[in-house]
Amino acid sequence: MFQELALEARREAAKAFQPLRVRRGVRLYAPGDRVDGVYLVREGLFWLEGESPSGEEPATLGVVGPGGLLGEEALVGEGRRTAGASALTYAELLFASQEALVGLRERFPEVERFLQKALYARLKAAEERLWEVRHLSVAQRLARLLLRLAEGGEVALSHLDLAHMVGATRETVTKLLGEWALLGAVDLGYRRVEVRDREALARLAEAP
Repeated sequence: MFQELALEARREAAKAFQPLRVRRGVRLYAPGDRVDGVYLVREGLFWLEGESPSGEEPATLGVVGPGGLLGEEALVGEGRRTAGASALTYAELLFASQEALVGLRERFPEVERFLQKALYARLKAAEERLWEVRHLSVAQRLARLLLRLAEGGEVALSHLDLAHMVGATRETVTKLLGEWALLGAVDLGYRRVEVRDREALARLAEAP
């Protein structure tokens, strides 16, 4: 993940960031938890969850995938987490404590730029999600999501997971996927959606 850094900075970053593997459903941290460091996602997907009134389901703020950054509070000196993060799939990360980050950022300005770029990518993804919710139909948002996630042709997520990600109900997502399966655009299984026809999905993503 540090290939854009110079050799010495890359070596020191590799020392500061330790590998971490988590199972699906594991919560990295919750809103209000003490800030202990920052995470870089190598593989897998994570929910970002906002605080919610007691008894209500946490609000979904977005999804972070490979190359993404989690725990940005550690970069700006916050003492508590402002959002939560939970593994949507099996995931592999790199974690650096606040103490390790301080020296690394001071010695290597390019590391600071690297972290800022990762944070900027998070911001752009959030802006795109907001635009989609305001301007696109559920069908368009779902088709776009599947195209983004199905790099290997298969999306290992439940209908409920997909519904949360596009801001819709599980029933609506299930209905759309069923229709698209009949068209041959996707193939459905348990916690699995296989994209069979990317061109068909692209047309659905652009359809009014």
